[in-house]
Amino acid sequence: MEINNWKLKSNKGFSLIEILVVIAIISVISGITFYFFGNANDRQVLEKNVSGVTSLIRNARLLSVASKNASVFGIHFESDKAVLFEGSSYLVGSPYEKIIDLSREVYISSYSLNGGGSDVVFSRLVGETINYGTVTISLKDNSTSTVITILKTGVIQ
Repeated sequence: MEINNWKLKSNKGFSLIEILVVIAIISVISGITFYFFGNANDRQVLEKNVSGVTSLIRNARLLSVASKNASVFGIHFESDKAVLFEGSSYLVGSPYEKIIDLSREVYISSYSLNGGGSDVVFSRLVGETINYGTVTISLKDNSTSTVITILKTGVIQ
């Protein structure tokens, strides 16, 4: 009878090594999962900000083509925002401006516009620009970026 009692006692519970192995496996799987979901979230934030900036650029061009207020419209770029403005040059606090503030994880890392400067102004009725070029929006950790190309015709690629 003593042998049977010993067998029952040895079959109860888990050993410390088994518990540690299970914890290690769960930790590795969790780490991999968080890494991939974290990167996917950053890309979504970048895409959302790029979409907002491209929409603002298209809106400025459409307002110029429509000749709203018999004026031209443009976009001013800064590292943390893009501003739609009325007129041939950007003035801080102008009466008609629409600002897109970028998320904390995203910034405008560079812009290379014809003629230099940080503004793209579209011509009335036609929508062309002499300030064509590229605007690069990147994640703060510089792991991913998207380039917006503004053609001479004012169309975005």
